[in-house]
Amino acid sequence: MKKVIYSLGLGVIGGAVGAYLNIPLGWLLGAMVANIGASLQGVALAIPQWLRSIAFIGLGAMLGTAFEPELLDRIHQWTVTMAGMLCYLAIAIPCAFIYGRKVTGFDNLTAAFSSIPGGLGVMVILGASAGADPRTTALAHTARLATILMVLPFLLRQLIGIDLDVTAAANKPTASISLADAGLFIALAVSGSLVAKTVRLPSPYLLGPLIPIAGAQMADLTDFQIPIEFVNVTQVIIGAGIGTAFSGAKPHELFKTFILSSGLTLLLLALVILFAYVFNAWTDVGFAALLLAFVPGGLAEIGMLALILNIDPVFVASHHAVRVLLITVTVPLLASRWVKRQQQREKPNA
Repeated sequence: MKKVIYSLGLGVIGGAVGAYLNIPLGWLLGAMVANIGASLQGVALAIPQWLRSIAFIGLGAMLGTAFEPELLDRIHQWTVTMAGMLCYLAIAIPCAFIYGRKVTGFDNLTAAFSSIPGGLGVMVILGASAGADPRTTALAHTARLATILMVLPFLLRQLIGIDLDVTAAANKPTASISLADAGLFIALAVSGSLVAKTVRLPSPYLLGPLIPIAGAQMADLTDFQIPIEFVNVTQVIIGAGIGTAFSGAKPHELFKTFILSSGLTLLLLALVILFAYVFNAWTDVGFAALLLAFVPGGLAEIGMLALILNIDPVFVASHHAVRVLLITVTVPLLASRWVKRQQQREKPNA
């Protein structure tokens, strides 16, 4: 319990500092950096899985409120950008694999599962079952996500000229949600996550609430207004959760992981910028939205950034959801085939 209190306390302090400095995604980044810093000092930290799940349910529900009836008029335009995202993955994953194999010195399996931008839990479990190092895989994914989150907001400001005042404007408190709307909001979010968990939908606590609330919004049945305090609390929990993933790791191990991750992150971001530039010239979606849609970060974290900065969160979240679904479906099939081949090769030697 002390670990949880320390982590949340650090998250609130770090998040408040990030918000005071008017940093995009300040509450999340502040909570994350504060917990990473404490981890480097050897402080034992933890965010329980049930609390993370609640935060993901809240975020999925908030992303669902960004959907509007007018979305149906432009959703057909996404086929080109979805294809662009797949092309990006087809280039980025091999590049990340080569980087992991040649630069970091990972073995083939660990490099492969560390390079696939899918769900962290799925990649660690599948990688471990196939023979990859689960700790290295988890650290590699978490370090890449943390580095992207720290670099991306400032990259947006430099490339697109997003003023930090825009963040402050986006964070103005909205009208208080009524008790009836709050009850319906919670009911849709919880029931959606339970159904998604039952049918084994990828990222059930995120996509489960998103789908029914998005459907209600698009059908013009609801018009939820979420208080900013709810957004900030969700950011703190998610940010602290990322930071505590490094708890227990040795300082030199964390330092090495981040140094190696920074090189890979710069490589992947360079590819993202190139693809966003090309497809922005091809479509009228917007460079910022394409940048966030293509970047190999987490659905939750990048979706939150798009929501806070009001950069077409529906477009961004939908592209990341498709990426997660695609990887979650294809990687287990490919991994199982690889394991079978390995077992067949080992039988003659046995």
